[in-house]
Amino acid sequence: SMIALAIGAATLAWFVAAAVLFFNPPVDKVYRSEEEHPAVKNLPKGPATIGKILLAVVVQCALWAYVYILIKPALGDSAIMRGVLFGVIIVLLKIIPRDIDRVLLTTYPKKRLTIEIIVGIVCAFMVGFVYAFML
Repeated sequence: SMIALAIGAATLAWFVAAAVLFFNPPVDKVYRSEEEHPAVKNLPKGPATIGKILLAVVVQCALWAYVYILIKPALGDSAIMRGVLFGVIIVLLKIIPRDIDRVLLTTYPKKRLTIEIIVGIVCAFMVGFVYAFML
């Protein structure tokens, strides 16, 4: 179905964008510089961790597809505007609340947090545009 294809495309877009943004040499160097911080959980590198990350992204994308379908009529007629607005919604409901909690309630390292906020915002808009053009 088109919904399943859109969820798959959104998951792939998120996963690829995050991989490119996290693992390019300059960002990777800064991101890894704080990996020994006590607030950072060291995840083993390998297929099991990639599988867990992928599962988390698939579940989120499936839930967002449901929300997108519910609110699509309120987002307007332009696919570009729907993509922007849905990206903003994801940022407002997922990225900002998660990171405010981490800033206020944890000792999570600031450089990593900054990178994760930026990557999260880019990925949110990737999902918004995939849904705007596919659903």
